[in-house]
Amino acid sequence: MNEEFIKEQLSEWMVNFIEKPNSLLGNWAPCPYARRARIANKIEVQFTEVSSMFETINQQLSKLEHKDVIIICFDHKRISPEFLQEFVVDANTFLMKNDYVILEDHPNTPEYINGVKMNFGHCGLLLLQKLSKLTDASNLLKEKGYYDVWSKHNLNDVVNWRNK
Repeated sequence: MNEEFIKEQLSEWMVNFIEKPNSLLGNWAPCPYARRARIANKIEVQFTEVSSMFETINQQLSKLEHKDVIIICFDHKRISPEFLQEFVVDANTFLMKNDYVILEDHPNTPEYINGVKMNFGHCGLLLLQKLSKLTDASNLLKEKGYYDVWSKHNLNDVVNWRNK
């Protein structure tokens, strides 16, 4: 995996998609907080081998005292979407007890919100964040109507499971 290429593509994806308001999303950006976090250098990009994902996650946790998100990139061809989802569920069982959470993005598991494909597509991603900060930000967005165009399935898949 070409790390420089992935970093360039991530930056382009964030600026041209993640940070841009989209009419299908109620004129919200896919992530309303991404631009501010990127500009303030609150996002860190790391790379890992699939076999070392849990170790990489553990090594990155302390960085979340100064960063909003750690994006961990990996070669998605080395892990099935189903195994990745199982890994994330298992990892979150431990992480969430300690106020951390990971969200996954596998190119072979298309994620659509109101017809908008949300996946990065060039590699797999694990998004490591502080659970309490993500929950607070999500609750604020909910109050402002961000999730109004989301299906119940999308809300359960992306948001509601974290509040259980």
